[in-house]
Amino acid sequence: MAPKPAGPDAAVLRWLAWAIGLLALGSAFIPFTPDRLRGIHWALAVYSLLEAGIAIGRGRRTAFFVYAAFAVLLNPVRPFAFAPQIWRLLHAAAGIWLIGDHVPRRK
Repeated sequence: MAPKPAGPDAAVLRWLAWAIGLLALGSAFIPFTPDRLRGIHWALAVYSLLEAGIAIGRGRRTAFFVYAAFAVLLNPVRPFAFAPQIWRLLHAAAGIWLIGDHVPRRK
Protein backbone atom coordinates (compact mmCIF):
# COMPACT_ATOMS: atom_id res chain seq x y z
CA MET A 1 0.00 0.00 0.00
CA ALA A 2 1.33 3.45 -0.92
CA PRO A 3 1.74 5.93 1.92
CA LYS A 4 -0.86 8.65 2.16
CA PRO A 5 0.54 12.07 1.13
CA ALA A 6 1.27 14.39 4.02
CA GLY A 7 -0.70 17.59 4.33
CA PRO A 8 -4.26 18.72 4.78
CA ASP A 9 -7.08 16.68 3.29
CA ALA A 10 -8.23 18.06 -0.08
CA ALA A 11 -11.92 17.79 0.80
CA VAL A 12 -11.45 19.79 4.00
CA LEU A 13 -9.56 22.51 2.12
CA ARG A 14 -12.22 22.57 -0.59
CA TRP A 15 -15.06 23.05 1.93
CA LEU A 16 -13.05 25.66 3.83
CA ALA A 17 -12.23 27.52 0.60
CA TRP A 18 -15.89 27.52 -0.43
CA ALA A 19 -16.99 28.76 3.00
CA ILE A 20 -14.42 31.56 3.16
CA GLY A 21 -15.01 32.37 -0.53
CA LEU A 22 -18.76 32.76 0.01
CA LEU A 23 -18.10 34.83 3.13
CA ALA A 24 -15.75 37.11 1.18
CA LEU A 25 -18.13 37.37 -1.76
CA GLY A 26 -21.05 38.12 0.52
CA SER A 27 -19.04 40.71 2.45
CA ALA A 28 -18.77 42.76 -0.72
CA PHE A 29 -22.51 43.48 -0.43
CA ILE A 30 -22.96 44.20 3.29
CA PRO A 31 -22.17 47.30 5.36
CA PHE A 32 -18.68 47.36 6.82
CA THR A 33 -18.02 47.57 10.52
CA PRO A 34 -14.45 47.63 11.83
CA ASP A 35 -14.82 44.28 13.62
CA ARG A 36 -16.41 42.56 10.63
CA LEU A 37 -13.76 43.89 8.27
CA ARG A 38 -10.94 42.81 10.60
CA GLY A 39 -12.45 39.33 10.98
CA ILE A 40 -12.85 38.83 7.24
CA HIS A 41 -9.29 40.02 6.66
CA TRP A 42 -7.93 37.61 9.28
CA ALA A 43 -9.77 34.68 7.70
CA LEU A 44 -8.68 35.58 4.17
CA ALA A 45 -5.07 36.34 5.11
CA VAL A 46 -4.52 33.15 7.12
CA TYR A 47 -6.17 30.96 4.50
CA SER A 48 -4.25 32.71 1.72
CA LEU A 49 -0.96 32.00 3.49
CA LEU A 50 -1.93 28.34 3.87
CA GLU A 51 -2.92 28.02 0.23
CA ALA A 52 0.17 29.91 -0.96
CA GLY A 53 2.35 27.33 0.78
CA ILE A 54 0.38 24.45 -0.72
CA ALA A 55 0.44 26.05 -4.18
CA ILE A 56 4.21 26.59 -4.21
CA GLY A 57 4.71 23.05 -2.92
CA ARG A 58 2.73 21.72 -5.87
CA GLY A 59 4.51 23.95 -8.38
CA ARG A 60 1.53 26.20 -9.12
CA ARG A 61 3.27 29.56 -9.54
CA THR A 62 0.26 31.59 -10.67
CA ALA A 63 -1.85 30.38 -7.76
CA PHE A 64 1.03 31.09 -5.39
CA PHE A 65 1.32 34.71 -6.56
CA VAL A 66 -2.44 35.27 -6.36
CA TYR A 67 -2.64 33.85 -2.82
CA ALA A 68 0.46 35.80 -1.78
CA ALA A 69 -1.05 39.02 -3.18
CA PHE A 70 -4.26 38.42 -1.21
CA ALA A 71 -2.24 37.73 1.95
CA VAL A 72 -0.36 41.02 1.53
CA LEU A 73 -3.33 43.18 0.50
CA LEU A 74 -5.68 41.80 3.16
CA ASN A 75 -3.07 41.81 5.93
CA PRO A 76 -4.93 42.57 9.19
CA VAL A 77 -1.76 43.41 11.14
CA ARG A 78 -0.69 46.36 8.96
CA PRO A 79 -3.78 47.02 6.83
CA PHE A 80 -3.81 49.12 3.71
CA ALA A 81 -6.05 52.20 3.64
CA PHE A 82 -8.30 51.73 0.61
CA ALA A 83 -11.65 53.30 -0.16
CA PRO A 84 -14.63 51.06 0.72
CA GLN A 85 -15.26 50.37 -2.98
CA ILE A 86 -11.76 48.93 -3.39
CA TRP A 87 -12.24 46.71 -0.33
CA ARG A 88 -15.49 45.43 -1.85
CA LEU A 89 -13.72 44.64 -5.11
CA LEU A 90 -10.88 42.86 -3.27
CA HIS A 91 -13.34 40.80 -1.21
CA ALA A 92 -15.33 39.85 -4.30
CA ALA A 93 -12.12 38.95 -6.19
CA ALA A 94 -10.85 36.86 -3.27
CA GLY A 95 -14.18 35.06 -3.00
CA ILE A 96 -14.36 34.30 -6.71
CA TRP A 97 -10.74 33.10 -6.74
CA LEU A 98 -11.18 30.85 -3.69
CA ILE A 99 -14.30 29.25 -5.11
CA GLY A 100 -12.92 28.94 -8.64
CA ASP A 101 -9.56 27.57 -7.60
CA HIS A 102 -11.19 24.66 -5.80
CA VAL A 103 -13.57 23.57 -8.55
CA PRO A 104 -12.45 20.20 -9.90
CA ARG A 105 -10.73 20.54 -13.27
CA ARG A 106 -11.38 18.37 -16.27
CA LYS A 107 -8.44 16.45 -17.62
